[in-house]
Amino acid sequence: MIELSVFVQNTIRKRGFQSHIINQCARAVLKLFIMQLIDLNYYKNLLRDSCLIYIKIQNPKLVLSDCYSCESIDYVNVIENYLLALDSYRDLEWPVMFTNSYDTQTNVHNVTHNLFYNDLLPCNFESNLKIDPIKAIESKINGWFMHWRNCDDTTGRDIRSLYKLDLFLNPSIETWSIMASNYNTINYKKIDLYYDSQVIIAQISGSFKYKLVPKDPCTDTCMVLKGRLIKNDILMFNSFLWEFHYLPLNNFAESIAFIYHLE
Repeated sequence: MIELSVFVQNTIRKRGFQSHIINQCARAVLKLFIMQLIDLNYYKNLLRDSCLIYIKIQNPKLVLSDCYSCESIDYVNVIENYLLALDSYRDLEWPVMFTNSYDTQTNVHNVTHNLFYNDLLPCNFESNLKIDPIKAIESKINGWFMHWRNCDDTTGRDIRSLYKLDLFLNPSIETWSIMASNYNTINYKKIDLYYDSQVIIAQISGSFKYKLVPKDPCTDTCMVLKGRLIKNDILMFNSFLWEFHYLPLNNFAESIAFIYHLE
């Protein structure tokens, strides 16, 4: 009976794998066909992303009345019993910080291995490095920062597997990665989040300073909020209203943060 069960499981797993391969091949052929018919300058996502067609969803425009939700906020609240209070902050669209209950030993080698060794090209990659990031990390070179958008579905899933969020948080596949090592600067780095939603910044290791900058037309109504993230801190805010900027610190050999959009 046990042998029969193992045989059935292996057969199902094999057929599932075959179906996945067939699906991938069919999608690749269709993608190549579409790329012959269109101008890739306008559809560059086809080079990397697994989606064949994107439907542009028009984001609502920020108006002055939206600024009422942030005009009285002068700091980011830190809450302990977040299971009771978090829904209220989400409904009010107030930024909030809390501690994630999941701990991890993820390091820069894990993150870069999942991305660069799998030949997956990152999107929106920015860094001060002029050499291969893997070479810089393996050579233990200090004084660098890098961030990028994980635009490939596989990379997004891999990043989520490296750091598990609490079960009540439901992130989408779209993620960003931020890493730095002993980088000395006074200039904040802006992350251009692609669409508006509830966003969480998860500090995996080390520390970053951050600031939330209100978007126009709220720049004269709402204050810039500044703070600091340490390991296991979670910062949640609405990217419809706020821009996110981070500052690498020169007293940490390894700092990592992931950015998730919540569904």
